[in-house]
Formats: sequence, structure tokens, C-alpha cells
Amino acid sequence: MDKTAPGGVYLCQVNENVACGACCGLYNVPDLSRERLSRMLSERTEAFMKVPREIDAILEFGKDVSPEENSKRPFPEFHHCPYIGLIGKKRMRPGCLLHPESCGNNGIDYRGLSYYGSMTCNIYFCPSYTTLPENHKRIIRESSQDWYSYGLIITETALIDSFLSEIERRAGKMAFEKNICVNQDVTAAVREFINLKISWPFRPQSVTPANYFFKDRLYEKKKVDYACVNAESVPCCHDTIFREFGSCFRSDEDVRKAVIIIESIMKRLQKGADDHEHF
Repeated sequence: MDKTAPGGVYLCQVNENVACGACCGLYNVPDLSRERLSRMLSERTEAFMKVPREIDAILEFGKDVSPEENSKRPFPEFHHCPYIGLIGKKRMRPGCLLHPESCGNNGIDYRGLSYYGSMTCNIYFCPSYTTLPENHKRIIRESSQDWYSYGLIITETALIDSFLSEIERRAGKMAFEKNICVNQDVTAAVREFINLKISWPFRPQSVTPANYFFKDRLYEKKKVDYACVNAESVPCCHDTIFREFGSCFRSDEDVRKAVIIIESIMKRLQKGADDHEHF
């Protein structure tokens, strides 16, 4: 347990490849494809390395970036920080370019120049920290392979909890990441679930896969409209998953296909639990 993190599990910076920049508005851009975000972060990081560490120069950099990335944001009230870039020894994960440990800052904390200021950056933790069970957080964190899919899923508290709680209900036991991560088939199933956040085929193009996770509920997920399909048999846990994925079904066949996708992953995880004394 990490006693410095609310809820006992640190979720922001996991390892050299896995980190989350969701609270910085990383995904709150018109095009949040992996290729576009990777290029944006890389170009921004390279550009910031050339900026003198002076207040006016840093603020000017933020102004130059903001018009491009802040236009047509999916969530207009949610700020996209121009100072999120790539950090780490090999610059393989997103993080704050103003942080005192970031390259070129020489231990100086420049986060006070950001939109929310250094105090917010220091003390804010997303609802996943305190809402999700500890073992669910660890399962997602330890199963994730890259920052892009991890950052899109880790703030989805209702989605993660509904999915993993249903697996535990069926298995009759709690799931622990140390047991999941030694079973390649089970780990692969968890990763398949994580990647559905990106590849879910029943989310319209007009619906962003980004998540607005703040408590003001300005952008709540819409209930799935089953009026045009015969979907009375959809399990309630699946309904939550479908809603959180932003689903729009056009036929009974769509619903059946969606159930098959989720059930396939759940059954593989349940089998992994049944095959081992501990899940």
C-alpha cells in the first residue's frame, strides 16, 4: 500500500511506459487518436526544451500552444494544459513539463504558471483514487502496457467497477493483480477489456472516448436507448458497461454482438479464476 496516495494506490505515474495525463486535459482535444496525441506530445516536448526557463518565455509558450489544442474541445469547460508533454528517461510517458523534476527545470517548480496553479497540481487526485476498490485499481494499473490506453480507462470508475465486480461475483472470490499478472491468458483478457475503451464498435463517431470525471457532472454519460431494439434480456451489469462505453445500438443484432464481446472476456477471466485457487 502507498500511504502517500489516497486509497493506497498511486495511479498517476506508474512506470516508464504507463502514466495518466487525463486530469491535465490530455484527451480533451478534437483528435485524440494514439498517433495524433503521440505526435502532439513529442512535438510539444521538443519545442519546450528550447524555451528559456523564464516566466515570460514559459507563459508565451503556453499561449502559442493553447489556440491550436483548445479549439473544439469535447468538454469546453475542461482545460487542456499546454504544458503536458513527454517525461522520463526515454520520454515514453506523459507528464508535466513544468514539474521540478522535468528535464531542463533544474529542480525549480514552474507549475505555478499553469492554468490551475501549483497547489491544484500538487493536491488534486481524480475520483478513481477513492472510489475504486484497491484491488481493482491494481489490476488495471499492473495489466496496462502503455500510457494511451491506461489514461483513457483509469478514470472510468463505473466501468471498471461494474466489469471487475461482475467477474468477482461469478468467481465467488476477490481478484488480485499478483495472481492475474502471472497468468498470461487472464492478463490478456484484462488488456482486451482495457483496449475496448478505444475500439468499442458501438460508440458513434460523434461521441468522444474521453471521460469527464469531475464531480460537477457537467457531462454525464447518456443512458443507452433500447427503445428501437428488443433488449429486455441485457444484464444490468452489461447495461452499465454499455452506457460507460457510449453505446448506440441500431438493432437487436448489435446488442447481441456487444453482449458476446463482453461475455467472451468475462468467461476467460472466470475460467482463469476457476483454474486457480486464488484469483
